[in-house]
Amino acid sequence: MKTSRRLGLIMIISGATLWGISGPIIQWLFQQTAITSIDFLIIRLLLAGIILLAVLSIRKQQIFAIWKDPRQWIQLVIFAIIGMLGAQYAFIETVRISNAVTATLFQFLGPVLITVYVAILYKKLPTLIQLLSIIIALSGIFFLITNGSIENIILTKIAIIFGLLTAIGFTFYTLQPASLIKKWGSPLIVGWGMLLAGIALLLFNRQFSFQAIAKTLSFETSTMLFLAILSGTLSFVLYIGSLKHLSAMETSLLSSIEPLVAVIVSITWLNESFGGYQLIGGALIVVAVAALSLPEKELKTVVRERVS
Repeated sequence: MKTSRRLGLIMIISGATLWGISGPIIQWLFQQTAITSIDFLIIRLLLAGIILLAVLSIRKQQIFAIWKDPRQWIQLVIFAIIGMLGAQYAFIETVRISNAVTATLFQFLGPVLITVYVAILYKKLPTLIQLLSIIIALSGIFFLITNGSIENIILTKIAIIFGLLTAIGFTFYTLQPASLIKKWGSPLIVGWGMLLAGIALLLFNRQFSFQAIAKTLSFETSTMLFLAILSGTLSFVLYIGSLKHLSAMETSLLSSIEPLVAVIVSITWLNESFGGYQLIGGALIVVAVAALSLPEKELKTVVRERVS
């Protein structure tokens, strides 16, 4: 196995594990504190962005060089607002409204959306395997939402909307920043993406106050908040960084451990219970993504084109 590929595998597996853990931690914070989704995101994005860029600066990397090329920083701003902020906000809201496992499974629909995107881009119908995978994934979503009964929908409409937005957001940030990462590296892109997203969110929430938030936190909740920020930040860096060594489809496949980790942590730590059909639905989504990992020349070609 080539060193580059081995590094990519280590990065995505580690990143997926951290993201699977971060979801339940965030859910716990919402249960134990009065922190809102926006409060949490502002803290995470600003602090994580500043820390990442500071570390890069200490390492003598020219963190402002990207701003000298309009084409580059325009793409960076798009990634920050639509990809970073959009994906994270939708995910956090899904966690708050439903739970961490549901949010993670919706996010895991990304590869299915990538497949649809490629089919539209090439103006070509999906292959049989791709079509079956899409059907399996949609069946999984049905069981996840309804627990097997259309008359007894488990998730609210708003949870379903934010869940779908989570899938769209994570699909966007998987594909859109590939060329930026190749040129500048994932830490710089993620660092600026988080900082810009945090600033944008802060501008739309002028009432936010670090001091007010700090007064509501105990030592335990402060520690958990720190762990949520750390795990989420490292997860983003590792996930996006793995795209430099692996294809987007391979990265999406290997991230299948995210929902597994989220389920284990939620059941053992948060005492969450899930309906049998919901667990079947989650398994179907994972199976669908695994099936999509089978070699498809068109899919790999378009992903590589996005990186080049």
